[in-house]
Amino acid sequence: MDSISFFWSFFKMLASLALVIALMIGAMYLMKKYFYQSPSIVQGTGVINIISTRPIGPKNSIMLIEVLGKLILVSISGQQMSTLTTIEDPIAIEKMENIQLKERLVPQSDPIAHVKSLFRNAVGIRKDR
Repeated sequence: MDSISFFWSFFKMLASLALVIALMIGAMYLMKKYFYQSPSIVQGTGVINIISTRPIGPKNSIMLIEVLGKLILVSISGQQMSTLTTIEDPIAIEKMENIQLKERLVPQSDPIAHVKSLFRNAVGIRKDR
């Protein structure tokens, strides 16, 4: 009889733990959905737009920024930020605008379609080389 009581106590404990974990995951999902805005959502028609960011190390990344219609490639590390180059080639700028336009056409609410469009863009860029 004592083993049955132990079994039900153990079952209640696991059920309570599962409920607490589910509530925590649900709270994280809601907070991420309603409070976090990625740079692609935040960027608009301002003077400075972050087009793309790629991490290259734990505290290092490369960022492509549009400032007043010019594309600037910037490296960011833990201590400094430096300009790598300014892209002035009209063909490269046109390709970048086409990629941005394709990404904006994908609804933000459909993450699978967004991943597919990113994959298509990556494959398209490799074919151009």
